[in-house]
Amino acid sequence: MEEDSIDKALQTALLALLDVKPNDPIKFLATHFQMECETNLVAKAVYLLQDMTVYHPAIEERLLKAYSTICQYSEEDGLTGDIYTDLLVKLIADSPAYQKENFLQHLQCHSSEYVSFDVFRSGVLTSLLFNQFVSEVKLLFSNLCIENYDSAPTFLCKKALRKMGKCLAEAAKRSVSCTDGPCTLGISELSSPIRKNMTKNLPSADYTKINSFLSEAVEIFLREIPKIKL
Repeated sequence: MEEDSIDKALQTALLALLDVKPNDPIKFLATHFQMECETNLVAKAVYLLQDMTVYHPAIEERLLKAYSTICQYSEEDGLTGDIYTDLLVKLIADSPAYQKENFLQHLQCHSSEYVSFDVFRSGVLTSLLFNQFVSEVKLLFSNLCIENYDSAPTFLCKKALRKMGKCLAEAAKRSVSCTDGPCTLGISELSSPIRKNMTKNLPSADYTKINSFLSEAVEIFLREIPKIKL
């Protein structure tokens, strides 16, 4: 290998490291070099996007790189719906299986349909936002489990669900790549004011499980998607 090629490979890896600022830089670099040898273009695009959030300062650059990478499957047709959907499936791989289909129905394109960068950008950002939303909802639920480790009082869950729409609306007002504002949606923080305002005379115990709570939360997210201009 020529010295120039080595220098370029190291420079690219270090720039990626500085962009993402991962918690585990060694693991990040190992994955980076592994992906440099990867021939699956969807896997390469996923790698470029998976550690991003919609508010990350490098998100726009990563979106352009990922789109350019995945479009190499067909120079004539560009990105098609089947490849685009495959990317979205991989981006939300860690989300609840029973919610993935509902989510994908809102974003997927016909298999042979051309997917422009604007459509790609919107779909990817919504997927990243969805992952962040699910993560914060799970944390919120765990904080609402005041008596049982795996279930929360239904009346607390209903209060939290009513406030989620407002949190998403406020998140939508913040521009993408906004580094000055908070990097969370504010969902997980809902538990503090809800529990603080609890009355001493609590309603009779009726409990909700995480799957039911998460299912209702995702429905709220899907209703808000058209309102979120990413």
